[in-house]
Amino acid sequence: MILSHQDLVKAIKDERIVFDPGVEDRQIGEASVDLRLGYQFTKYREDLPSVTISVADGLKTLGELNAWNTLELDKLDKLGRIPRFVLEPREFILGITYESITVPRDMIALVEGRSTYARVGLSMHQTAPWIQPGWSGPIILEMTNHGPLKIELRPVIDKPCQVTFFKLSTEVSQTEAYGARPSDVYKDQTHPLQHGGQSEK
Repeated sequence: MILSHQDLVKAIKDERIVFDPGVEDRQIGEASVDLRLGYQFTKYREDLPSVTISVADGLKTLGELNAWNTLELDKLDKLGRIPRFVLEPREFILGITYESITVPRDMIALVEGRSTYARVGLSMHQTAPWIQPGWSGPIILEMTNHGPLKIELRPVIDKPCQVTFFKLSTEVSQTEAYGARPSDVYKDQTHPLQHGGQSEK
């Protein structure tokens, strides 16, 4: 069962689904919640030597290579304007949502891009749309500009993705929820290429 507008409003009010900071009423749609873009953008370095990594072994090799650069935009620039990030055609960047989300153990969530952004060639994720029961933290956005135009992105102003919540047939136990296993390294993440709780480079 997919939660509709009324169900979403109640679940948020009852703090069963938690957004931090809280979402505005206009972000809650018919059956999904629009998420705002955060201030952090991470890109792999273009001057990396040729390297092969094993994803099954985790992303530690990337950390050892110092393989990325992260840009943290200010809330306002020196002239008091909202900062902007320009995504070039065919460029791949790791963004992060402004909101952190806590998913209860009797739900699973799905994050998808929004149609308006897709129509200019912007995709939000490669193969990772699911947010597991027990998850908490912001969502990493694996953004690619597939179109011919430069795309201007403004933190908090742009809402490029939406999250839908599904009710599970049975609640997942505490020992089965995301974060219970050693391999669940991304809970409460603050950076797309580091584990939850680690400091950024």
